[in-house]
Amino acid sequence: MDQDLQVLAERIRGLGTDTVTGPTLVYFNIVGIAWPIRALLHLKQVDYEFIPVTYMQWGAVKSLFTNGHVPLYVDREIMVSQSIPIMTYLAEQHGMAGNNQAQRFAIQEVMSHAYDALFHWNGLLQVIIKMNIPDDVVEARKQAFMGRGRWGIVSNGWNNHLNGFVRYLEGNADDSGYFVGSELTIADLHAFNIMCNWYKAFDRERFVAEYPLLEAFIQRIGAIPRVNDYIRNLQEPTSWLPLPDAAIALATPGALDGLVGK
Repeated sequence: MDQDLQVLAERIRGLGTDTVTGPTLVYFNIVGIAWPIRALLHLKQVDYEFIPVTYMQWGAVKSLFTNGHVPLYVDREIMVSQSIPIMTYLAEQHGMAGNNQAQRFAIQEVMSHAYDALFHWNGLLQVIIKMNIPDDVVEARKQAFMGRGRWGIVSNGWNNHLNGFVRYLEGNADDSGYFVGSELTIADLHAFNIMCNWYKAFDRERFVAEYPLLEAFIQRIGAIPRVNDYIRNLQEPTSWLPLPDAAIALATPGALDGLVGK
């Protein structure tokens, strides 16, 4: 084990509510599913430590995490894995978890839909990753996801998931432009990440043409000053998998550039 990897492993092993001096987040050095966590912390001007894990380091430290996954969040009160519980906890700490029980459950519903839009059997990640998959199967999956070909009617993941976002947004009785209630919540940041950094980045022309309501939403969220500052100056691209051998598309710097206005 090289020295940098040994230091990282020891740092992860030593994490606990009684050892950290402040909020600490462990995740890959990518945009990924921790984007809303880091955007929230930046938005609320929380001083936190970020411990990045690279693609090359992951295999050696994966077993150090309870569920074999990141992100992992630790502060003086709690140590928790999985992105949605982390986001829920931080949202409650910083006034972005809704104002009543109905709103809290509505936020969870939107976050769960956003998670499915990436990881469900017809989610976008299944289309992007191509390791050890024949090229013809990769292309067939892509066509089905986009609603084309003989399997398009079965999968149709692109429209299925984005139509769901439209219905959630239009279903907000407050008609505020946010997903839940009249104020920005973690549901908005989570939905923004999936729609902008994944779906729009995958096919921005089709996204803009077919989903003007969602395009207007991501432009609005991306214009929030602290969110915009995070996008411009702090977020990492998803560029650590070898392209094009491992994936057909990921949120590389070029794919992220220009998704929201300056």
